[in-house]
Amino acid sequence: MTFAFVLSQADDPAASLLWNLIAPVREAEDRVEFWLFVSESWPSARSFAGDPWNIRHTESRLRLLERLCEERRPDLILLPGIPAGHELGVRLSARLNCGCFPETRALIGESKRLFARKKVCGSNLDGDAEIADYPAILTVIGKRAIPESGESGLPQADGTLRNFMSLAAEFHPLPEWILDYEQSESLPSNPLETAPLIFAAGRGLGNKAACDRLRRVAGRFGAPLGFSRPAALNGWGETREIIGQSGVRCGAEVCVALGVSGAAAFMTGIESASTLIAVNPDKNAPIFRYADIGILASAEEFIAALEAGTADR
Repeated sequence: MTFAFVLSQADDPAASLLWNLIAPVREAEDRVEFWLFVSESWPSARSFAGDPWNIRHTESRLRLLERLCEERRPDLILLPGIPAGHELGVRLSARLNCGCFPETRALIGESKRLFARKKVCGSNLDGDAEIADYPAILTVIGKRAIPESGESGLPQADGTLRNFMSLAAEFHPLPEWILDYEQSESLPSNPLETAPLIFAAGRGLGNKAACDRLRRVAGRFGAPLGFSRPAALNGWGETREIIGQSGVRCGAEVCVALGVSGAAAFMTGIESASTLIAVNPDKNAPIFRYADIGILASAEEFIAALEAGTADR
């Protein structure tokens, strides 16, 4: 089987995410190729919201990927689950007339059969869809590793760089089937989607006053504040600040969650955060199962410590 990773650059943190996805099902004779778009031709997760994503640029990337798939004939084409990856994945599958499995979290191998696993039923259950025909396209979500300074975050299959291809899409005119188009003004991005550091408040904060204190502290770090749905519906935050299955999905480098229990719907919104710091006085809170760093403390204690530590800011 041949796997093709479509990435933005050699140190793209999504590389380790894609690599870890195929690791359980990859066999020794399988081939892994890395298709690297030159940086100016692919927006990052944080820059995407401000990019007009011109239709001509999209067409150029699609044509290049379509040609590569015809020439290289990969079995699985994997893209990171950022907006640009989702758009290219879905549209490329239509051109190749093949299956697309968005928001894949894991690949499951069973007796030479392959399944793409994703959350279903409001993120309360795992659903497995069989990949019965090839090629197939997957957009992958989950935690991404942050490369250390000076090191490449891209895994090497065999210690060489022979499977790396740098892609520079040629600028194509509009396809014949588009007679005319108008570029609408880009909507302002939600800072929760693009900020490297975010804070999240759950119902465990107890009241709006505590949330307002946390918002002021977060502001000292230049970070936005998001809310679990129950906390926002209590009137402690705005609906556009809800994080989760039916709200904003965050890809921050660090998410600090206070008073959040760890319900599945909320965790869907922060699953792509590289590091999760959970603060909760209940040692049995489900969120500690997902946290990279767990702090057993009340939100009041933690906020007071942050206020003391940032008093001069």
